[in-house]
Amino acid sequence: MAKKITAALITLLALSTFFKSISLAADDPSRRQIRGQEMGRDARLAGAIGQRVLRIGLVDCIAYALKNNSEIKIKRIDPKLKNDDVKIAKTVFEPDFNAEFSWHDNTVASANVLEGADTFNSKDANLNAGVSGKLPTGTRYAVDFYNQKYQSDSVFQEINPYYAVEPKITITQPLFKNFGTVINRADIVLAKNYSLESEESFKDKVMDIISRAKSAYYDYVFSLQAQAIARAALSRAQELLAINKARYAKGLVSSVELLETEAAASDKEKSVIFAEYEVAKTQDNLKLVTNLIDDPDVWNARIELLDKPDFSVEKVDLVECLKNAFVYRPDYSIAKIDLKNRDIKIIQAKNNLFPQLDLIGSFGLNGLGEDYGAAIGKMNPDYQDWSAGFKFSIPWGGADRAKLDQKKLEKAQALMAFKKLEDDIILEVRDKVRRMDTGYRQVLTSRISRRKEAENYSAQKERYAVGQVSTHDLLDYQDNLSSAELDYVRSVIAYKISLINLEKSEGMTLVKNDIKLE
Repeated sequence: MAKKITAALITLLALSTFFKSISLAADDPSRRQIRGQEMGRDARLAGAIGQRVLRIGLVDCIAYALKNNSEIKIKRIDPKLKNDDVKIAKTVFEPDFNAEFSWHDNTVASANVLEGADTFNSKDANLNAGVSGKLPTGTRYAVDFYNQKYQSDSVFQEINPYYAVEPKITITQPLFKNFGTVINRADIVLAKNYSLESEESFKDKVMDIISRAKSAYYDYVFSLQAQAIARAALSRAQELLAINKARYAKGLVSSVELLETEAAASDKEKSVIFAEYEVAKTQDNLKLVTNLIDDPDVWNARIELLDKPDFSVEKVDLVECLKNAFVYRPDYSIAKIDLKNRDIKIIQAKNNLFPQLDLIGSFGLNGLGEDYGAAIGKMNPDYQDWSAGFKFSIPWGGADRAKLDQKKLEKAQALMAFKKLEDDIILEVRDKVRRMDTGYRQVLTSRISRRKEAENYSAQKERYAVGQVSTHDLLDYQDNLSSAELDYVRSVIAYKISLINLEKSEGMTLVKNDIKLE
């Protein structure tokens, strides 16, 4: 019986250890990560079941693109880091509080018979506190309060122990090197400029994401309309094929004409298949840019667009576009800030060549008494502690002169790059304006061509019905109509995308899309 109980206890203990190990394994971070991945995978698989429909417009695409974009998430941290650099740079003018306490007990053999003892002992306690700092002019200040208690075996010490106090202020004013607000605030101004640069860089990234999202949207629009045109072409070819089959059965068309019609219909089917592939491809690209691909609920959904892009002429003025570019373009703003930073660095390099000449002055009041209160009470102008003087040093200057020359050369190099950037902006904006004008005229001509081809096909179809046009010619008219329809859609989308590119070249993407960065 005892053996059975012992065996049961051992079994229970083993099971407890086993289940505990399972529990610990389940809480392991790596297992939690795997479990999270499995849950995400399951959610994606669930999203692939069935065919959901997501109806969105252009504004929605922009919002999705900005909401969860990883590039924006990474880039938006930079301004925060640079703002912290500004705070760090400003701490140079924040005062420092300091305090110290020391206790000194000293026992030595007596060196003076008048002290009346073989040994001499002294006890010294000091408690000092103060505030020191720097002003934007370069002035350094220190306000200290010294406190001392001194006790000894000396027979010559009338007040034993005595308490001594001294409030004291010390001022150090540079006259050449490190003098003035410009040089002493230089690091703060640089940090602020770097912060502005990071904000402009973040703005440029947001503009790029918006432009990519809008371009992907219009690419998807084009693929959808190209698919509709391909299906319409297939429908026309199949309609003609049905007519020719009926005519062939009556001996009105030859087998060659029937074969040609069948080949044309088959070719149109291939065009529809390719168009469907392009729709799926551009739809996935749109999901990728808008981050919908990361949403397990809609990553496999079919996107239906709410906005139908209509052709509307945008008034474009080259001079106005150039003015906008020189105001709103982030890269131009960054270049201007960089020039300012280089001027500041030249000032800093020149400052390092100046001799160091500092005026130093201090003033304090002494107080001495049998106790601490008496010492404070005896502080008055009769017991002064003051000093005045100067400190001078001059740098040898070899390395500092080389650094100054280096900063000047870097500024000259930056000026040349800045001039080139201005030329590049002018050429880029002018090219984008020219593309807008070219695109506008292409839309007008392709619209006329589409209308004329539609009218021509309708007329030729009637002629074909009475035997005045061959099957081969009618197929050509069908192809011409499809090409004209596709050219018109392509020209409209190209015009829309050229407008997107012009907005980005002007730096007006955020303004034109009514987006404000926080």
